[in-house]
Amino acid sequence: MIEEIKKEAELNMSKAIEALNNACGKIRAGRPNPGMLDQIEADYFDTRTPLKQLANITITDASTISLNVWDKTAIQSIEKAIVNSNLGLSPVVNGMVIHIKIPPLTQERRNELIKILKKEGENAKVSLRNVRRNINTTINNFEKEKKISKDFERDYIIEIQVITDKYIKMSEEIINKKIAEISEV
Repeated sequence: MIEEIKKEAELNMSKAIEALNNACGKIRAGRPNPGMLDQIEADYFDTRTPLKQLANITITDASTISLNVWDKTAIQSIEKAIVNSNLGLSPVVNGMVIHIKIPPLTQERRNELIKILKKEGENAKVSLRNVRRNINTTINNFEKEKKISKDFERDYIIEIQVITDKYIKMSEEIINKKIAEISEV
């Protein structure tokens, strides 16, 4: 029984870490990353379509992302979607290729990104603590229903806390690594 509860805790906590990794991937550090464009969708034949389904996205040099568009009719809507994405990017169309020059980060923008990262890290910790709280409630209910003793309840809650601490440490490492990446000039 406790093994199933621990597996459930691990599964839910790993989902929170995965969500944190996804959020961190969308925040750009000084260099271009194709993941930056993941949330952008272009209007393609009246359908919201992710850019990665309309073009091959590559990093051509240290500050440029290139999109090799497959359909000429999609170029204008892709360009418009990138401009309207609030990422501060300005695409340049060259035939069937769209080049996006990534401007270097200013210190002010770095500080903004660090604040956003810390907020994401705190959100991840809240998610992890919510998982812990739900699991602890389940364990408490088992004790109330006399399925486990008080001693086992205490031991199980301690085991869940150990798992929670492990995942909180993981989230802090992810955030610290990304902050170091952003801070590097």
